[in-house]
Amino acid sequence: MKHSAQTPAGNFPVLSLKIKCFFPLISLLGGMAYAAALPPLNWGFAAFGALVVLFYFALLLNWFWRMLCGWFWGWGWAIFGYWFLREIHPAVPWMLAPVIALWPAVFMLSAGWWAELFIDRRSLEGKFWQWDTKPWRIICYAAGVSALFTILEWTRYYLFVWNDLSVTMWRYPVFMQIARITGRYGVSLALTLVNAALFSIIFFRRRFIAPAVLMIYVLIVLIYGVYRINTPLEYREPVIWKCALIQGNLPQQRIASSGAVRDSIRLYCRLSRQICAKETVDTVIWPECAIPVAFRSKGFNGSYYRQMVINLKQQLLIGSLDFAGDNTMTNSALLISPEGRVAGKYDKYHRVPYGEYVPFRKYLPESWVRAFDMGRDLTAGTAMEPLHINGDIRAGTAVCYEGVFSYLSAGFARNKANVLAAVSNDVWYPRSSEPEQHLANAVMRCVETGLPMVRCGNNGGSGVVNVFGEFTQYIGTPAERPELLREEAAGIVAVKVEKNPELTLAVRFENMIIYVLIAGLLGGYILRKQLPDGWKKP
Repeated sequence: MKHSAQTPAGNFPVLSLKIKCFFPLISLLGGMAYAAALPPLNWGFAAFGALVVLFYFALLLNWFWRMLCGWFWGWGWAIFGYWFLREIHPAVPWMLAPVIALWPAVFMLSAGWWAELFIDRRSLEGKFWQWDTKPWRIICYAAGVSALFTILEWTRYYLFVWNDLSVTMWRYPVFMQIARITGRYGVSLALTLVNAALFSIIFFRRRFIAPAVLMIYVLIVLIYGVYRINTPLEYREPVIWKCALIQGNLPQQRIASSGAVRDSIRLYCRLSRQICAKETVDTVIWPECAIPVAFRSKGFNGSYYRQMVINLKQQLLIGSLDFAGDNTMTNSALLISPEGRVAGKYDKYHRVPYGEYVPFRKYLPESWVRAFDMGRDLTAGTAMEPLHINGDIRAGTAVCYEGVFSYLSAGFARNKANVLAAVSNDVWYPRSSEPEQHLANAVMRCVETGLPMVRCGNNGGSGVVNVFGEFTQYIGTPAERPELLREEAAGIVAVKVEKNPELTLAVRFENMIIYVLIAGLLGGYILRKQLPDGWKKP
């Protein structure tokens, strides 16, 4: 369909303000489709088309409307994808959304710039679709913006990596296996290329050449995924780590009375004794901050805590507050011997902004700090060293939120970890989808490192994730979704690990795919500059 008005020189549709106002709303729906691919809906198929509107508007609109559409798309994704944050405060999702939405807005600006390099708008003939453009132009545009989206996801890696595009595939293990080679961003790239192929099929006349080229990488991803999942695992030196996972399902009690502290200690010790009476285990694991007092704290509660642990006569791996050398506090994973001695310690390396520290605290007005501070300013750890459970088991132990960061699990693997462990506490979110999202964000670490994960949460997600990213063992009563169990429970899991595993390519060459994509974009830009002046002829 042709629009009645056309630009004098570009032969491109002139859009009225009334029509343009619908485009941000359409973009909002695209972002909502992305959010729907995440928990709790888990409509993973929606991720294969959620970006199509961005590809379209980046080509159709000027810079201002492109940016606005990207920002609205980001709102649709952020508000619904991070809606669980309302359980901290109703205002938090609304405050976070406009910040997170800046990334797709910047993407749209860069995608429009890339479109101007490779797509001659005169070839679009004043139409809104069914464009007749040479396949190589479509391929350069679509592949370039796919790379741009993936790179921009990487740029928010250390700020708030939660719910990147790869997470939408957490229940599709075939699609995840490429992460063993490329890391999480190889999965994201495959998804963007599927969107690019769908875009080219819908909006261009020559519907087969460009999509076929764009889908080559996706086909490789699928073939490799089928191969990996159907290849039996071989262990040169297999070792079994048998653990008792204790899930107390206690409410958040950061500042608790002495009675509440002792009640929580008695609960976890009772569950530990009951489960260990059934079967001998190597290690009993308690979740992050299961007990609302530091294990090595002074006073009666600290002494009571330590004595109760000694009475268990078990090796424990627990999440607990602890003390740094400068009298500050850390959020730590402590390995405690059967005699009650701290035999190993890992301090949380990547703290939660505002939950565990306030960024730029000393530069902010005190009133701002009081508004956002959640009552503690913890010191960050300095090393990604695994805990030596025994001579054969070396557990890279992530504390809660850390489980979503690839660089941490890769650091554990490079430091000789042969299994991943996670102690988590998502009880801040007793009713929302956050515990499930947390698990969804963590399973890719197993694929990237080639290491299984033993996970212990306070209110869900307690069990084992295998090297394919599948949740295979769980505690409590079997149910349709056992990983979402939100009740007091205890259970025994046994995970087989390789004593001395080889590093995966994703660990050896961390983020290499990002550097390849950046080099590819630079190469494409240089190539475009070398084209003759007449290359723009439709």
